Amino acid sequence: MTPAPALAGAWFAPEGGQEILTTVAGEREGLTFYETSTYWEVPLGDDASVVASPWFEQNYDTVEGWRGEATVALKGVILRDGPTVAAMQAGALWVSNPPEGCSEGGVELRWLGGRSFGEGRFLNIEGAVRGLEGGCNSERIDVSAGFRPRSNWLVMGQVFFDSPQEGDQVTRAQLTLVRFGESGRGLQIGLRSRIDGGPQKAALVVGLWGRPGN
Repeated sequence: MTPAPALAGAWFAPEGGQEILTTVAGEREGLTFYETSTYWEVPLGDDASVVASPWFEQNYDTVEGWRGEATVALKGVILRDGPTVAAMQAGALWVSNPPEGCSEGGVELRWLGGRSFGEGRFLNIEGAVRGLEGGCNSERIDVSAGFRPRSNWLVMGQVFFDSPQEGDQVTRAQLTLVRFGESGRGLQIGLRSRIDGGPQKAALVVGLWGRPGN
């Protein structure tokens, strides 16, 4: 039910790797929820990397009062053509609250494509197919577009579409700003909201960008 981060430039292995810690606080049906997610990417070379993305939500609509997901995957570039890059990602998936009849473990396959339009502008599209043991499947599409008005500022708009096998399809939109310091670390702040009429008010998004080990 949560979108994985769709990151500017993350469709290839960033130099030195990438780490993004994100916290979301919002309200659904009059009750507060909190999300925490982390995105790690460690390059294995110019065209390959290891990616890990755990996610946790404290909520009120599960018996346990929380739910989580995690993926660990290998990502490899399959196309470089000037400003266009495409990659494939495949890895293991864990879901804390799977649909009835399915296990918590499975696999995720993800296609990632990005294009730079110069002057700091970019478009990134990701599509994922997920399958749990027992036959439960779901699909996701993430679209990100952004630009850099200055070298240390990033403006990014994103749309996340989630189509689970059980439950409602969910479409969210997110608008954020990221300010980078001299060290290269960045502070992200913005808003995320459902745009499909679902029961959720705009949520606050705060993130920290950097490199693993920094």
